[in-house]
Amino acid sequence: MEFKNKKLEIPVDDVFLNDKLKRKESVENISLLLRNISSPLVFSLNAPWGAGKTSYLNMLNANLKKSGNKTVYFSAWETDFASDPLLAFLGEMNLGLAPYLKGNSKKIKAWGKAKKAGAHILKRSIPVGLKIATAGLLDADKVFEDEASKLVESFGNDIIDSYSKSKADIVEFKESVREVLNAENSSAGNLYIFVDELDRCRPTYAIELLERIKHLLDIEGLVFVLALDKNQLAHSVRAVYGAEFDALGYLKRFIDIEFALPNAPIDLFVDYLYEHFGFVEYFQARELSNSTRYDGKGLREALKIFVVSSNMSLRSIEQLFSKINLILLMVKPNSYLYPIFVVFLLIVKDVHSDVYMEFTKPNSDGGHLVDVLHRMMPGLDSENKMIKCEVEAMIIASKEQSNKTWFDSAYKYARDTGEMDDNNPMNTNNPKIRRYYSDVAGFVGDYTSMRRGFPIEAIFNRINMLDGFNFDVED
Repeated sequence: MEFKNKKLEIPVDDVFLNDKLKRKESVENISLLLRNISSPLVFSLNAPWGAGKTSYLNMLNANLKKSGNKTVYFSAWETDFASDPLLAFLGEMNLGLAPYLKGNSKKIKAWGKAKKAGAHILKRSIPVGLKIATAGLLDADKVFEDEASKLVESFGNDIIDSYSKSKADIVEFKESVREVLNAENSSAGNLYIFVDELDRCRPTYAIELLERIKHLLDIEGLVFVLALDKNQLAHSVRAVYGAEFDALGYLKRFIDIEFALPNAPIDLFVDYLYEHFGFVEYFQARELSNSTRYDGKGLREALKIFVVSSNMSLRSIEQLFSKINLILLMVKPNSYLYPIFVVFLLIVKDVHSDVYMEFTKPNSDGGHLVDVLHRMMPGLDSENKMIKCEVEAMIIASKEQSNKTWFDSAYKYARDTGEMDDNNPMNTNNPKIRRYYSDVAGFVGDYTSMRRGFPIEAIFNRINMLDGFNFDVED
């Protein structure tokens, strides 16, 4: 069995071979848009944490590259050790452009001039640092003008000379990069620069990177594709400019087109992970009796229900599978698993930790946990009813030993509500409710008829052991 999901592999000759989320059409449409739109351009791919931005960006990069386009891909988070994002851009572009420049002495010379001018710009990196220090929204030229006016009396012609050289370096840098990108017929040839993990960078670096793109890299032929969580990045902006700063308005200054990553079909993703982790073979190999025959199918369906109702991200779903997998590996072949209850408790622990912690206390009841179940699975849909019945029955059965008073009350409520006796005050005219509680009572009876009672402590121990593991995975 796999321990965790692996990073998506994207073969160069078959970009969408492992596209389990059916994003091929979307990627192809965005690829066509980027090829046909005029440059310079900053395109943002916006989605919350764990939604699959990195995988989408990698497929987009591979698809453009397969079509013969020049691309550079790097993680902003992995380069934020650099003193200036321009240094990271130049380094990544130097590596990415090498195959395209090979054998072309004219372009190699132009790129050499661009690097030299870029090095001079890095030595005089006044604009970006000053903007952040003053929390201002100033243009590069304006910063130099202001600094020159303030310091001219002290430094005489030196500051003016520095300003002039900086402007000249910027002009030479842009012209040289443009020459590198031009096709043989002198028409602009685009270079697509994919920047991932921008929202994970330290706040000052993320802002400096956006400033560099806006003021130095607005060059015909450059197309930036940024993967980010706009709301998270806005927090970084406010961390620098203040809590009341209009961070979203600020970000709009840098982004020309914003694209929201389409929602993934969760059912397909759950099915893929279920098979990838080897759960099918695992459950086939451990059918202990008729009561465990449907453990695997029940787990698959329960996962689909609970992850959707909890609005879990793709990354969180991957982490959930890794946790379930570890628990399965810790269960002896002849022991009962109760996988539906396990996955329910795992999600409750993550999403409603206070309810979970209360439920684990010896003298607590299961009332709050039942409430969570009914919020996660409202109604009595026939397709999902049995999973809901089983989970509620296990909540009740788990308290038989630790809180007999609540157990007796909850069990009696289920029996009385499920009875067909018109003289019973708990009787209901709704046949769906009556059947539901009749099934709950039946399951409770099954679970409590075991010689040693319902093994809730063993389940708690397995779940709580996971606290010592790290389940971070790639986006």
